[in-house]
Amino acid sequence: MHNEDTVRLRDPVHEAARHWAERYPDAQGFSGLVSLIRAYSVAVRSIESVLRPFGLNLSRYEVLLLLSFTRAGCLPTMRLRDLLMVHGSSVTYLVDKLEEAELVERRPDPDDGRVSLVYVTDSGRALVDRSSHALGDAGFGAFAGLNESDATQLIAILAQVRTSSGDALVA
Repeated sequence: MHNEDTVRLRDPVHEAARHWAERYPDAQGFSGLVSLIRAYSVAVRSIESVLRPFGLNLSRYEVLLLLSFTRAGCLPTMRLRDLLMVHGSSVTYLVDKLEEAELVERRPDPDDGRVSLVYVTDSGRALVDRSSHALGDAGFGAFAGLNESDATQLIAILAQVRTSSGDALVA
């Protein structure tokens, strides 16, 4: 094969950082940010390909998973907002879609009628259980290629990024 026939693969992060460095300081910080954003996108796509056969995307799966982790199987809508780190209207939309699919239901908080509690239904629990097993079987998509040491290192580095930005870790 001749050189002109060979497709040169370029790392988009490297290319973007090269352009950044020509104009602005801290190309390493920029590279870290762009790497994280692109890795997140790759991870979401790979995870959603596993969740799609279950009729879920990552956001809907996260809601069901969070609810399934609670003792009572419910959380206030605003607590879901905080845990998901999204706008309140996004949680409302997610809960609406999950409620239409009969995977969750809203009920008024018996202690405060102004607060809406979101409960996972039995079918929601069953679906999150099946889809969680599928995710585990798939090695969590894009993360399947990481060995234990690399995964541990990645988790530690991301914990540093999160805690330096105020995301609390509970000991």
